[in-house]
Amino acid sequence: MSFMERVRQFMTGRYGMDSFNIFLIGAAVFFWLLNILIWAFVPSLILWLLQVACIAWAIFRAMSRNINMRALENRRYNNFSRPIKMWFKLQIKKFRERKEYKYCKCPACKAQLRVKRSKGGHTVRCPKCKQEFKVKI
Repeated sequence: MSFMERVRQFMTGRYGMDSFNIFLIGAAVFFWLLNILIWAFVPSLILWLLQVACIAWAIFRAMSRNINMRALENRRYNNFSRPIKMWFKLQIKKFRERKEYKYCKCPACKAQLRVKRSKGGHTVRCPKCKQEFKVKI
């Protein structure tokens, strides 16, 4: 039996990697880098314990056979992190399109609207709530 066949057999029925595990590993790397920077001034046992805890939790989750519980944890993490990720994506999009478009909010429903940049005042209709309002560019 080859090594890869043994690994496949060992991992059968286990949860494996997901986005929450990737976050935990990223947090461990962050704590490790922070520990390296701080170590020159003060040795930090707390940061070392945090990075070990993140790695241990990620390994535990990957090797777990309780797939339903790990999937629930991942779903909760995604529900928490999705609005944060979407906000950052919107900010990047606004920055990239800053020369062609202006972003404004509908006063009624607070939806984000993208308006073509052309000088002067414009009447804009919100596609979500159909209310018209004026925008000055």
